Amino acid sequence: MPTKKDKEPEIKTIYPKNLKPILGITTIIILLTFYFLRPIFHGFIMGLYTKPLILIIIVLVIVSIASNLKKARKNLSTVLMILIILSSLTISFNDLIVQNYIVKSTDYNSIDELPESTQLRLLPQIVAKRYMEDSLQKPREMIGGLDIVNYNNTLVWTAPRVPNGGILYFTQKVNGIMTADAVEIDRSTKLITEEMQIGEDIGIFDNIYWVLYKEEYFQNIAEIFYLKDGDKTITVASVIRYKFKFPVMIPYFAGIFKINPDGSMERYSQDQLSDLEFAKNNILYPEDLARLYVDSYKYNMGILNAWFIHEDQIEISDVYGQYNRQPFLMPTEDGMKWVIATEPHGQSYGVFKIYVIDAITGHIDMLELDEDSTLTGPVRVISYVKKKFPTIDWATSAILEPRPYVINSTLYWMLSITPSDFAGISYTVLVDAKNNEIFAFDNKEEVEIFMSGDHTEKPDIKTTTQNTSSSSTIEKIEQIEKLLEELKTDFKASEQ
Repeated sequence: MPTKKDKEPEIKTIYPKNLKPILGITTIIILLTFYFLRPIFHGFIMGLYTKPLILIIIVLVIVSIASNLKKARKNLSTVLMILIILSSLTISFNDLIVQNYIVKSTDYNSIDELPESTQLRLLPQIVAKRYMEDSLQKPREMIGGLDIVNYNNTLVWTAPRVPNGGILYFTQKVNGIMTADAVEIDRSTKLITEEMQIGEDIGIFDNIYWVLYKEEYFQNIAEIFYLKDGDKTITVASVIRYKFKFPVMIPYFAGIFKINPDGSMERYSQDQLSDLEFAKNNILYPEDLARLYVDSYKYNMGILNAWFIHEDQIEISDVYGQYNRQPFLMPTEDGMKWVIATEPHGQSYGVFKIYVIDAITGHIDMLELDEDSTLTGPVRVISYVKKKFPTIDWATSAILEPRPYVINSTLYWMLSITPSDFAGISYTVLVDAKNNEIFAFDNKEEVEIFMSGDHTEKPDIKTTTQNTSSSSTIEKIEQIEKLLEELKTDFKASEQ
């Protein structure tokens, strides 16, 4: 039998006499680390900051759990489910409340007519991307996101040449940009080489988002543009900030950061933008904000009207399957404008209201069309184009970007017909919104003549599509039918 003396001695855990200094130092280290790495957590923090209703509900649930911990343990799954449902509902109501506040505090200036279109915009975004990727000859680089801007007084698609993945992400700078001329139908791309010390899609401490979120944390970078300033290419970051109006945060345009190639930067408020030389007849205002402020107009007669009555309620006329949705940046006699066409709520597809948003200031003009004007909207205009040219094989072709053009006070929709792999533009089509009259062109010169006022030429695509896939298919079918007839004749002759 073991005696008391044979018992194993008790092992006592020895704790430091005073934990407070250790805990204090650890807390300081954690906070400093979090502060230094704060750009990494920006998305999560801004998600809570811009949707305070979610944060309020989370706090209430935590307080409820803490106040009755025993019951909370038994019903933890129920509590979590309630939290998920409430959070989901809160996100939906958050956007609704935000848009309701926006429409009540925004001036939608009524206009009698749309500004005349000036410079051509012939090249769709997805075709520009294809042109750039096909012509880039840099194995260490790839094409970043595309934006359309006025560069050297020419409308072009621009994209940064970013490192091509892997270790290059951490070791290589953005070496410049690539452009595709948006006023040309054929490929016209150009490399502009200029090393940028701060850029997109590079890591880590010279990444543009890391730098700007350390500069000002409670903001979002809406868009990044590449513009010409004198003899250098600058990076422009559009900034969205937020103002609190119970119980939500309202987004607004708060100006830009201008980042020079050497990494130096300047901050400009919204009031200073009109005086900037590089911004004249260009773009600074973010397109997503333009779209949000227009979409908010559906609540102009209140939430209940938008839910049940639908009087004077708009819907943005988005065409299904497009790679680039509204708004479209359009050159006009009044400068660069974001243009958004809307239709009535429901199963109507005519043009209801058209919004013209200044691409520098964000000032919104609204053209309210007479209900008797019966203008065809961009959603249904595609069907008329397909009907007009039945010989084109639409299984291997695409119609892109129905963008609004105003010529001699007449609204047209300009569309691009391309192969389904977007390797070029087959035809540029203009459709009169009043009567659906269709004009088709296969070169830039014909479009320029049309825009100058000569509307007499209407090439028939049916007579000029002998090289399209549909024509080739028809020819093959005819050849097969001819061979079958010959085989039938030979078979009958052999029987005789």
